Formats: sequence, structure tokens, C-alpha cells
Amino acid sequence: MEATRRNVLRVLAVGAGVAGAAAISPSALAAYGNGAALREPTLERSPHPDPGRLTGRLVFPDDTDYDDARLGWNRQFNPYPLVIVFCQDAQDVINAITWCRRHDVAFRARGGRHALEGWSAVDGGVIIDVSDMQDVEMDTHARQATVQTGATQDQVVEVLGEQGFAIPTGAEVGVGVAGVTLGGGIGQLSRSLGVTSDSLMSLDIVVPEGEQGARLVRADETQHADLLWASRGGGGGNFGIATSYTYRIHRVSDVVVYQITWDDWRYVGELFRIWQGIAPFADDGFGSVFNPKTRADGHIYCNGIYRGSEYQLREILRPLVSVGNPQVVMDTTSYLDAWNQLAGTTDPPRKTHIPSSWVYDLLPKRGIDTVVRFLAELPDLGGEVWCLNWGGAVDRIATDATAFFHRSPKYYMEWSGNWENDEEQKTVLSWTEQFRQALLPYVKGSYVNVPDSSIGDWATAYYGDNYARLREIKTKYDPYEFFQYEQSIRPY
Repeated sequence: MEATRRNVLRVLAVGAGVAGAAAISPSALAAYGNGAALREPTLERSPHPDPGRLTGRLVFPDDTDYDDARLGWNRQFNPYPLVIVFCQDAQDVINAITWCRRHDVAFRARGGRHALEGWSAVDGGVIIDVSDMQDVEMDTHARQATVQTGATQDQVVEVLGEQGFAIPTGAEVGVGVAGVTLGGGIGQLSRSLGVTSDSLMSLDIVVPEGEQGARLVRADETQHADLLWASRGGGGGNFGIATSYTYRIHRVSDVVVYQITWDDWRYVGELFRIWQGIAPFADDGFGSVFNPKTRADGHIYCNGIYRGSEYQLREILRPLVSVGNPQVVMDTTSYLDAWNQLAGTTDPPRKTHIPSSWVYDLLPKRGIDTVVRFLAELPDLGGEVWCLNWGGAVDRIATDATAFFHRSPKYYMEWSGNWENDEEQKTVLSWTEQFRQALLPYVKGSYVNVPDSSIGDWATAYYGDNYARLREIKTKYDPYEFFQYEQSIRPY
């Protein structure tokens, strides 16, 4: 065990650079173990694992798949961890947390690798990755689905959709459903079914135990109910590492999927005004995205899913499609097919920055003019604005009923750009920050699943009045603040 500790300290002393990481060999870290002799955890009972062993599928700096294993989707971040632990079950998670605590080694939890600010990775420490845990089990009689923490949104949508069921999720292939859930979860079904976390019934989660250990607990309405409350929108990586989630599933019959495209960018301001006057006020079945690109791109998109008839949808969209000469595609189909049409294929990794905010009151003319002006200014670097209508079922739940706070905006907004080199990065980061400052008179807060490291009062921006209770729960379950990152919830 001492040899293991000395090896870890030697790595940390070398630093986080490429050379330091590459100098470590699996043989030098053999005391970590090879994943053998895994044990099944028992809820509420600490198994007291051997603190000298990490178990699971381990990837070290000189393994051939190290680069693939260490990188996330947002390639502006380039971490060099000591080891990546791909957990195969809850016991691997317990072992990893316990090992890191007893040896005072930094770690981060990782699922789908879409942490937009890179906070699911750490230089010189341990990445505890749960993406190999992907089982999805559905009980149609009980209207429940139990999902392991590494499953992605598309995997869950497919398994449930084949039986005519769904939970409200986003529309991105490859994004982990666990991280989506923990931060709330927004998408085309939100106005009819709520955010993803509103369907969360319980979860199994590994939390700290004492000063050096870890244990697996179940949080539901009868036990650790406060932890369930916090897990419904309190953000990932704050209280522990969840290993499975149980959701209430919803029967979803055929829907109408629609995609509208304008090629004349001159209409962007008029279309934005019309869309924001329609989308938040239509019936709850209307899910809608408004997605104008920069003037350099020249395209304006509106798409979504409607839980109603095609006739009703055409009536809702009539004011929009009467502008210009748009291309309009509509199709009545299963929710699974509709989701796949909108999600497309896996979004390839890139370097990007994506701030976010909530529009509580419709943008006045000056606000819309601000959006148009910024879209006109950015060169052709993948810049866009992405808006999702809000309200309906989301707004019928009190802001303090769960940790997810932003229930009464009219819609959600984010803006982004991409880059490949340093000069383009400076351009994009300057543009996104100036855009954020210019929008401040018209918007509030931010979405914790689309975080922004430049936010000053991030606690209020993400959690509003719920932050005080989140701190109480953090103090109860993680008083030593072992789970921490740049914008993690702080204990008292």
C-alpha cells in the first residue's frame, strides 16, 4: 500500500504536463489491481473495500487508448489524468472513491463526457468514468424504467420508444442521461411531461462515508428524500456518484415532427419576434426550437415535436411559415422516429463555448435587435443562437418542489461559436462574453447543464432560491467537500 501511495505522490509531484503523465507505467502502479474479485454492494452497508486497490477497467498514461480515454467532447480542454477508472458496477465506484479519499488524490466523476467546461476531468488525478454501465430495464406494467448511470439519451429513448414509452430528455446522441437528469433535463417533451428530473423516482448513489470511506445508498421519497430532492436538478458531481436511476415512464403515441428552414437571413429579427410570441403560449403538446445561425451562415431553423394533429400544428405555425419562402417538412410518426429525425447522428467533438440563460419576459425590440446584431458580427465560426420554448407542465411545479429552479421563464436561450486555432478562440470567447453582457438587461440566470465559468454569482444563476437548501444537503452528505469542482455546491 505504501508503494502505491509513493507512486501517486511521485506522479503529483511531476505535475500535469504531457511528459509527467507519460512517465507513469502500469507496472509502476500494479498495486491498483486488475479488476478481479469484484463484490456486489449492499445498500446502506459499507463494504470497507481494500483502499489499496482500484477495480474496473483501468487506463494508464502509456496505454494505447489513453488519449481516447482522457478526452471529452469539448476539445478545448486537454486533461492528463493519472488513471481513468472505467467502473463496471457500483463496487468499482465505491473502491475508487475510497481509494482517492484515503490517499488524498483529486478525482472527478464522468459519464457521457459532455461537461462543457471540462469539469469532469482532472490533471494528475483520477477520472471515475461510469460510461461502461449502460443497462436499461423497463417494467411497462409498473410504468417504470431503471437505467444504469452510463446510458446515453439515445439508448434510453430507443429502449423505451420501441414499446411506445418515453421520458422527457434532450435531443442529442451520445449525451449521458445521468448528467442530463441531475441538472434538470430540457427538451421537446418538457412542456407536456416536465423536465427529465421530474420523472426521476429514485436513484442509487455512492456518497462519502466518514472521513475516508464511501457507501451506496438509495434515495427515494421514503429514504434520503433530501438527496432525491437535490438530485432533481442540483447538478452532477456535487453529492456523490449515482450508479442507477429509476424513472416514471410515460406513454407517448404518434407525434408530428416538423422542420422549417429559411435561407434568407434578412428575416431573422421578424421570425424571432413571431416565434417568441407563439412558442411559449401554444398548448402543452407544442415543443419548439428556434435556431438562427450567424449572417455568415445565412440559415434560420425552427423544428420540434408536437403531441397533437398535423392540422393543429399547421395552425400554430401559420404566422411563422407565412414569412418568406421557407422549406417545411412535417411527418406524423412514432416518438422514437421523431426523436431520431431531430437528433441525427453523434455530434463530433469540437472546441466550443456555450453560455446560456433564461428569458422570463419576452425580448423587447431592443433585445431582439441585440441578438440580430451579434449574429451579424461573428465570422463563419459555427456561431448560432438556440432557443427552446418553456412553460406548460414545467411551470405547474413549484420552484422549490425540486432543486430545479427555472420553471417560469418563457423560453431558454444559449449562444455559441466554434474554433480551431488560438486566434479564432479569442474571437469566439470575446463574442460570447460580449453577447452575454449585452443580454443581461433582458435575461436571468443560467442552466447548470450548460455552465459558464465566467459567471460571477453562479449559485444564484443556476439554483436561485434553492441554493441555501442545496448547501444544507451538501453539508449533510459531504461535509469535507470531497466532491468539488470549480462551480460545485459549497457546504456550510
